[in-house]
Amino acid sequence: MSALEVVAKPDFARADHEWLTQLRETRTHSRGVPSFTLVFPGAEVVTDVIRHVETICSTTPRIRFCLRSAMIVPEHKMGLFHVFLVPDEGFGAIIRLHDRLHVGPMACCLRLDTPYIPHVTVATTREYDEARRIMGSLNAKDLAIVGDIEELEVQARDSAEPRRLARAPLARAGFFH
Repeated sequence: MSALEVVAKPDFARADHEWLTQLRETRTHSRGVPSFTLVFPGAEVVTDVIRHVETICSTTPRIRFCLRSAMIVPEHKMGLFHVFLVPDEGFGAIIRLHDRLHVGPMACCLRLDTPYIPHVTVATTREYDEARRIMGSLNAKDLAIVGDIEELEVQARDSAEPRRLARAPLARAGFFH
């Protein structure tokens, strides 16, 4: 049985998408597209999870955000330091979406040992000084990477590469929204 997760793969301007993708490949050895993990692997009942995600997405407006700063987050159990790009604008909307997803069939996925920080991981290292250097170089730039979250993906984690099971669009902001 595979564990399920939920991610958002935002739309970025082409140059920002290419820069983030290259940074991630170089610093995290991840070939995946820049994304926000909203629900970490854990849930297992596919139909219930997909239905839940579709329901939440149908009443959640699309989210515009802007990544402006980098921060270091240690992963003590693995002896790693991650460098995250964190949104200023859109932070609260992403937190609220995360909270709404972690009920019902996905309540078991909530991590009680660490707070959720919306982020795109751009570097991972075993050396704190290297993480600090990368964070410092990013924060020395005038970062303003704008993106839009328009849909979520439910993925199965049964191998090294996640497998997409479903996509669920977020609601379009309308006149009465």
